[in-house]
Amino acid sequence: MHVSWSEARDYCLAAGGRLPTLEEWERAAYTETRANPTDDFVSGRTYPYSVGDRPDGMNTSGRDRWPRHAAAGTTKRGVNGLYDMGGNVWEWLADRRGDEALTAGGSWWYGADKTKASAVQWKSADFHAVYIGFRCVYTAQ
Repeated sequence: MHVSWSEARDYCLAAGGRLPTLEEWERAAYTETRANPTDDFVSGRTYPYSVGDRPDGMNTSGRDRWPRHAAAGTTKRGVNGLYDMGGNVWEWLADRRGDEALTAGGSWWYGADKTKASAVQWKSADFHAVYIGFRCVYTAQ
């Protein structure tokens, strides 16, 4: 958290990965792709929230147990068995538009409505804040 787009990109590259694209991030966050999903998710179904039909269990500015960041993996497990795809911290994506970069997922600073796929936000790529982080993606070997 608290890193610019370039810092997030550079970290991922140094770790042998890269930032995800919007298309990759949305598929992972909202569409269940596992053949035998857990937690009552249905394979092939796209959900409005990364944790299912309702925003329960995410770290947002709503009524949850976390006043700020939650430790990784402590929120409700979501679509594809992933944690924190909605809420906790916005995540930098690979997509750029001039000096801006795309973020997705919302954060503990924002409400649950910002965790939907339609709520992605362009931010200055050199911006950094306590509520913006990232995750790296890797090519399957």
